[in-house]
Amino acid sequence: MEKNIFIDHYLNLSGLACPVNFVKCCLVLENLSSNQVLKVDLDIGEAETSVIDGLQEKGYKVKILNKDSKIVTLIVSSE
Repeated sequence: MEKNIFIDHYLNLSGLACPVNFVKCCLVLENLSSNQVLKVDLDIGEAETSVIDGLQEKGYKVKILNKDSKIVTLIVSSE
């Protein structure tokens, strides 16, 4: 059974072009403490791939919470 996740910050970046969505995620994450969580909505495709890969390269843990035909919802944390 998965534990409940408390969301500390939420970004709706659907419709936003790369690399702006990645930069916005990074700016928010830099201001969160290590135990805080960011929830992000992104367009499926290039935005999804770029943001996930970029955040993982920076050492963040990225989990796909939900995915439909247009939007993917991510949970991002430093732990």
